[in-house]
Amino acid sequence: MSKLNRFQKIVIGAIIFVLVVGTVLRIMSDSFVSNLGYDTISMLKYSLIDAPVKTVSGWMDDLATLWKVQEENDILQYELSQNPSYKAKYEEERRKNTELEEALKLKEDNTQYVDVWAKVISRDSTKWNNEITINVGEKDGIKEGMAVESVKGMIGKVESVSKYTSIVKLLTCEDKSSAASIKVNIDDKKSIHGALQGYDVKKGMYVVYLYEDSDKVKKDMQVITSGMGKGYPSGLLIGTIDSMQSLSNQSGQITYVKPIDDFKEFSIVRVIKEKLEDNQK
Repeated sequence: MSKLNRFQKIVIGAIIFVLVVGTVLRIMSDSFVSNLGYDTISMLKYSLIDAPVKTVSGWMDDLATLWKVQEENDILQYELSQNPSYKAKYEEERRKNTELEEALKLKEDNTQYVDVWAKVISRDSTKWNNEITINVGEKDGIKEGMAVESVKGMIGKVESVSKYTSIVKLLTCEDKSSAASIKVNIDDKKSIHGALQGYDVKKGMYVVYLYEDSDKVKKDMQVITSGMGKGYPSGLLIGTIDSMQSLSNQSGQITYVKPIDDFKEFSIVRVIKEKLEDNQK
């Protein structure tokens, strides 16, 4: 027979159940508190230390990248800003080389005259269309009235000479004393002669009087020196015909002639002397 009655067994069982449940809950409670504390410390460390450090590090990397990009952009902008300058320098050097090549070609082709090549050393902006100063003079055999040509064509004649320099009066000068005898070649046998009377500043054209009124004179035909005027050898290009105007009260016609292409800018010219003059020296 059992020493414990039914009631006592129930009480003991309840006590054991409470103890077991309490022990389990205690164990679970300690683990939860421990985990909760660890998680809390980890979150505080990440929020207060790790995240700010990572953010600042990211900002520094971004700033360094932006600084590098800015430097590259500045260099690129500088190179782009210099591009027109480089292009201008390149075009200027190419123009000079072309001018020299054409000058050499003229020298090789010239058999009737002696060429004295010169550099333009002065061209006053207030007298841009009137005169230039070149670096040859009496010591080089230069005389007043000699024709002067760029590599493209006729530009004027020597007006005054000193020992080392000369002043060239340009055909674009409004002074009508710059007149030159000219001709327009119609074909191999026919030419129409005339005279360069002056320069129309407003039109930017020479005013040429042709002795004949001919419908064979057309736009873009070349106007050259005829060699009949003093100081101007024949065959020097003056320009091309732009337009014609018939005269109602006299024979002939007025023709407007466009100057050679490089008339506004040239750095090399040649003074033309006849070989006879050179041999007489």
